[in-house]
Amino acid sequence: MPAWNAEATILRSIASAAQQDGVEVVVADDSSRDGTVAAVRADGRARVLTTSVNGGPAAARNRAIDAATGDWIAVLDADDTLRPGALAHLRAVAGETGADVVLCNLQRVDPAGRPIEARAYIDRPADAPPEPVTLSGFLAANHGRAGTRTLGYLKPLFRRAFLEARGLRYDETLRNGEDAHLVMECLAAGGRVVVSPRADYLYTVREGSLSHRADPDHLRALVAAGDRFAARHADALSPESRSLLAARRRALVEMAESEAILQAIKHRRPGAAASGLWNHPNALRRVLRQLAEAAGNRLDALRREEAAPVRRSGR
Repeated sequence: MPAWNAEATILRSIASAAQQDGVEVVVADDSSRDGTVAAVRADGRARVLTTSVNGGPAAARNRAIDAATGDWIAVLDADDTLRPGALAHLRAVAGETGADVVLCNLQRVDPAGRPIEARAYIDRPADAPPEPVTLSGFLAANHGRAGTRTLGYLKPLFRRAFLEARGLRYDETLRNGEDAHLVMECLAAGGRVVVSPRADYLYTVREGSLSHRADPDHLRALVAAGDRFAARHADALSPESRSLLAARRRALVEMAESEAILQAIKHRRPGAAASGLWNHPNALRRVLRQLAEAAGNRLDALRREEAAPVRRSGR
């Protein structure tokens, strides 16, 4: 579990992990400024690793992997939870399929843990057989376009022996998309990857706005990581995989430039926004969509506020 300023949510996450069978919970704190470390230590159900340098979630994950002792490595973010029996089920799936990586389907929930939609993130019957994934299949289902459901969001369970034999770890230049990149590396290294359709991971969704956007620099880091991956595996990639990587790169560049334009709008820098649109006209459609969504969210909030009962003080 990577953690950064997670005092308000992490104990619930730890509780969901600690109730799993045969589990060791390792929290890698990423130089939190709040009471995260004190809360974890007082709780006593997890080991906590500390650092004085904020290295991001990928670096925190790597520290936890190196410190953990189990044969399997599961990933849990500090504001998410696992359903009871989740890890036993994922290990059983791995045993049945011979998988080196099992991708766990997820259920999107609000901060109170209530489902925000009836279906699982990947809409398949929970009792469907695990689905094998190839590199081209993973890339096709993880193309980087915003607002789409991709396999890259699913949380992985890794066979430690496979990671060690291939020398694989998270790319510490990434601040988002790090799980997907490590899964890509596992596939490129010949790992067997399957998707477990049962939604055992509860992913917390928080209300978004123009104040909570993806960082353009983080998206550009994903572009650079994709370029390194393509160069590293150039001789082994199929024409289909190369084409899919190129399409994903175009989508990520468009997302990065769109987010840069949105930030310029938010900070009232019209010149920078206009320059971004001039240099990247393909970003216009996404910028307009995001502005419309943000305006809709504000309008909904105002309506809720107006509909709320007015409390009057008595004399």
